[in-house]
Order: sequence, then structure tokens, then C-alpha cells
Amino acid sequence: MLERIAVPQVIVPVSHWDRAAMRAIAYARSISTDVTVLVLAVDGDAEGVISHVRASVRDVPIVTRKAERLAAYLDERERADPERPITVVLADLVPKRPWSYPLHADALGLKVRLFFRPNTVVIDVPYHL
Repeated sequence: MLERIAVPQVIVPVSHWDRAAMRAIAYARSISTDVTVLVLAVDGDAEGVISHVRASVRDVPIVTRKAERLAAYLDERERADPERPITVVLADLVPKRPWSYPLHADALGLKVRLFFRPNTVVIDVPYHL
């Protein structure tokens, strides 16, 4: 008998607004009704990203954290509802030339860090350039 899994808490971390971020949010909304966009403040342009998200996605909560606080935010969400898994949906830019992937591989390091986190699923949504 298969184990029944609760509806996941879906988090979409974004550090800038582009088509890859839009696609990741759209995918997240297709798999759960509990989606949160986590704006990671990297270069001080968090307000610009937030305004773009609000203009494009009206019914999804937006949370802002410093980029290095992602793990703390996931811990916070897990403590609030430990029975529900956390799904992190990552926007991943895929260049035309495979050898240039390391230049665009922001999601790769994050995937590796989240891979070892219990009760966490990582979904990669590729956006081909």
C-alpha cells in the first residue's frame, strides 16, 4: 500500500524576474494550492522583483529574505507544519551550448544543498535559452 503524502508546501525562490521565474511559478501553481514566492535579496533589487511578481501573480504570497537565509526560511516553514513536505521549485536557465552551463548554473549549487535536507523535494524547471 502506498503511503499517503500531504499536499506539499511549495516554495519558489527567485532572485530576479525573468521568463524562467515566471515558468517556475506557473509550474508550482500547477502542483499545489499552497505556493509561496520567496524573493531572495541578492543585489538590493528585491523591491523591483517584488513589484514584478505582484503585477504578474496576484494570488500567491510573497516573502522576502536575504539569499543566505533560505535554509532558515525552510526550517521556519517546516516547524510551522512538520507533517507536510516542502517542495522547492527552482528556475534553471539552460544555455544552448552545454559548455556554457556553469556560467548559468545558479540552481545547481542550491539543488546540491537541498538534496540532503529531509522532508524536502527539489523540482528543477528548465528554461532553455
